[in-house]
Amino acid sequence: MSNQAKNGEHEEGRPDCESVVRSLWDFIDAELDDASLEVIDRHLEACGHCRAHADFEQRLVDELAALRRQHSDPDALKVRVEAALKELRTRSQT
Repeated sequence: MSNQAKNGEHEEGRPDCESVVRSLWDFIDAELDDASLEVIDRHLEACGHCRAHADFEQRLVDELAALRRQHSDPDALKVRVEAALKELRTRSQT
């Protein structure tokens, strides 16, 4: 096995799918150096399999961020939960 293959790269110096998928969280969070971001970005442009992984992980991050914003006010959340419980009790009594 070549040194490149041991480092998660194809013989041409491009990353293999496994190393790209392992790096997706850091890629999405832009926690890699510019050169690594560019290499992974080029790989994702050419590889539908890895792009599907990246799209899924990006949607997950976006959904979690939206939920966090939506539930960042514990008092508002408490009011909504209490209102929902009150509505359920009212429905069950009729």
